[in-house]
Amino acid sequence: MDKVLTIDGREFHGVTQELSAAQDDYLIGHLRLAGALDALLAAKEDPEIQAERLLTQIMISGRGPQVLAGCLTEVGKPWTFEEASRNATRFAAITDAQDKQAMREAIVSFVMGFFLYANQSVKTSRKSSSQS
Repeated sequence: MDKVLTIDGREFHGVTQELSAAQDDYLIGHLRLAGALDALLAAKEDPEIQAERLLTQIMISGRGPQVLAGCLTEVGKPWTFEEASRNATRFAAITDAQDKQAMREAIVSFVMGFFLYANQSVKTSRKSSSQS
């Protein structure tokens, strides 16, 4: 998610591979509380099916706003736990249809990016661990 996303009249950058330890902990913690990581580890399926399972689990857990707050950093501000918590509260209260659509697209983008990265990591790991 490279582009700038506007939600609630504010601009955000999406998650990158260079997360701070605090942001990584926040995001993984909320994914765990959402049951999303458990859903992933439960079965080895096609990556698209796993992505759909993860997205559905995030949505039905009620932790979508927190996951989104872990993925997004407001332009011009550093990511902090406190700011993410405030953003999650604001995201959960949004009623504007365009903002809700932007949030759903951001979560889908995160989920797809997560799987692309994970699949590349697995392939790289397999190559580096194979013996010549």
